Amino acid sequence: MFFRKPPRRSAKGETLSTLIDATVRIEGQIRFDKSARIDGTVRGNVTGSNAKTGMLIIGPEACIEGDVACHSVVVLGKIEGTLRASYVEIRASARISGDVHYEVIEMHQGSTINGRLFRLQGQEVVETPEVPQIAPGAQAAAPA
Repeated sequence: MFFRKPPRRSAKGETLSTLIDATVRIEGQIRFDKSARIDGTVRGNVTGSNAKTGMLIIGPEACIEGDVACHSVVVLGKIEGTLRASYVEIRASARISGDVHYEVIEMHQGSTINGRLFRLQGQEVVETPEVPQIAPGAQAAAPA
């Protein structure tokens, strides 16, 4: 009872309103109100609803060249642009080149983000502190 985890949002069991097949290539903006799955290529911004019903799944073969904004986003493919969502799940096959703005983030081992992480707190944006990088083959300093 005291150690109950909050329910996890997942792509499983969600009813999709829109599906963009892997054979589809879109050049332009995409806007949707409920949920969508993109498996094709999009050159342009993708915007979904900020309501809790707004969910976007970016499939493993998908490539989005533009900014992505939606309440919940599950990334399995590639994004070249800024990602902004309350809930972000970045699966192992995901590749993101751009900044990620989130309230809750789940990153799977093997995923790649080439950009900065910004945590959203209400209307404020809090940048994740810089983490010093360790050169290959070097030893990390022991905590004092």
